[in-house]
Amino acid sequence: MIQRVLHPSTAEYRPDATSVRAVLLCLALLSLTFVGQACTPVGEPAPGASPEIPPFPAIETAEMSRSRVREATILLGDARDSLDAGSFRAALEASQGIIRDYPGAPGSGEALSIAAEALTALGRPAGAAEAASLLIPLLRTAHPALPRMSALAAGAYWEIGEVAEALAALRSFPSQSMEEIRAQADSIMRGLLPGMTRQDLEESAADFPPTNPLRGILAAELASTLYQAGESEQAVVWAETALSQPLGARETEIAQGVIDGRLEEVLGHPYVLGAILPRSEASPGLLQFGEWVHEGIQVALEEYRDRVRRPVQLEVLDDEGSPPGGRAAIQTLEGLGALATLGPITQDVLEDAADARVGTFPILSPFSYLPPEEARDVFSLSGPDPGGARLVARTAWDLGLATVAVVRPETREARVNAQAFREEYEALGGLVPREIVFDSGGTFFQPQFLEVEAILPDGLFLPLTPQDIQLLAPQVTFYGLDTLGVQLLGTSGWAEEAVVRDVESRHTDGVIAATIRLTQEETEPYRRFREAYETFFQKTLRSQAPAFGYDAASLILSALESGPRNSQELVAALEEIRDLPGATGSLSVDRGWVTREPLLVRIQDHELIYITRRYD
Repeated sequence: MIQRVLHPSTAEYRPDATSVRAVLLCLALLSLTFVGQACTPVGEPAPGASPEIPPFPAIETAEMSRSRVREATILLGDARDSLDAGSFRAALEASQGIIRDYPGAPGSGEALSIAAEALTALGRPAGAAEAASLLIPLLRTAHPALPRMSALAAGAYWEIGEVAEALAALRSFPSQSMEEIRAQADSIMRGLLPGMTRQDLEESAADFPPTNPLRGILAAELASTLYQAGESEQAVVWAETALSQPLGARETEIAQGVIDGRLEEVLGHPYVLGAILPRSEASPGLLQFGEWVHEGIQVALEEYRDRVRRPVQLEVLDDEGSPPGGRAAIQTLEGLGALATLGPITQDVLEDAADARVGTFPILSPFSYLPPEEARDVFSLSGPDPGGARLVARTAWDLGLATVAVVRPETREARVNAQAFREEYEALGGLVPREIVFDSGGTFFQPQFLEVEAILPDGLFLPLTPQDIQLLAPQVTFYGLDTLGVQLLGTSGWAEEAVVRDVESRHTDGVIAATIRLTQEETEPYRRFREAYETFFQKTLRSQAPAFGYDAASLILSALESGPRNSQELVAALEEIRDLPGATGSLSVDRGWVTREPLLVRIQDHELIYITRRYD
């Protein structure tokens, strides 16, 4: 049954019985003695009366005889009574008769209201919208019928998909209305918003009267739209406009979220992260590594579930172990609005995926790397660790070494370490008189060592792999550099077991190097990861590979704790990470490199003597 808001059958919205009798008496007297003199028309208050509800206006201005006024009054009463009784077809027929035959009758505008209500009840929204829209401009702002007609017209237009017309109807909604009608109008306005473009929102918010109570909902939606388009300053202006007007709890939260810069959190939008891994077509070994990395990522997601303020949605894409697959995956993730991706894990796929990016889109690979100067915003848990080279440079300066030469192979990793050493050492005041480069895999080093002997530096920095050390270290002794007091310095390759255990101690004793190996035992962070992994998957951890997936994901998730709104802000948050306790070491991000806290060791008698230690 329809709820009557405007036309109850009680005296609340009708002239009382005394008024009706006065009108009829006036008409009778006028017909006898005062022909041509006007009496108080139907629907308007009698002289001296102060009715609570103003009358309806006439649909149009026209001269009408007293008999026709009487006929209109009777027909209007029939229409009103039929509507009250739920006889909607009879109400519609009577109201249409007034609209058609008596538009100039006093109070005939009520027929439009009755027609709108009857058509709504009969499921004819187009006709209802038309009737209500004809009445709205005839009503004064304070008329009690205006809120209902505005909401009715807007709802009917919305039902038939006429958004602009629905907004026009709501534009007339007054500042005062019954709570139930206001709730209906609010609901209609919220329903219209999803179908509105940014231009629609801007035009409507500017066009709505400042006193319109629905303008705040529009302003909050516009603020949200502008914020998500990156126009924060304009968004805040409209958010403040919204908060200055009556709002529901949700719009208030949205507007405040815009002002506070945390709208995504308020809206519950998930962070989308990608994982580009081999899932098919690749070799069994590569597929296994991909699965291990995925497992580590899942453990990190579980750990950070309650620490990141927004949900995290992981999209795992199959690169099929090929560069074309990597390019397609990165393009898909950018299209999804992802903030970053974990993987690819192989070098060739990583290179092609990095080249395929359109905008700022960080990549964090567990096992492959590209130098920052070659591929911006590509991070890696493997490859060079410039932090160790910088620590060795500071140590060399602290030891009083005024000059240190560099001897290295022609490899990307050695070049990165040599550059990091030189920059740090020379910034402190040291001098690198020469950087001597040899072909990787070389076996004869006499020319290089003769060159070192000619300049006779205080130290020699050797960023070498274990394989190069096994060939080069014996020749250091053979050519007598160990007798010239030159301090040998190195990176993590010197701390590997293949060097410490297998190379004769006379070739390695006294070498100072940086390493991320703490002891042969588990670190506390690794133990926690292992326990979390085995609890999550209900199986024993049999490889260290999942730890790399876990640490890669942990870096991204840790950066997300600060609430970045886009990839650029995520990169900035990554660069702020220092000493994150990871399963593979204490992780920091420094100038595009993921570094682990390096430790200094001195090799002596096939043992590593730790000069500094992080975990005790």
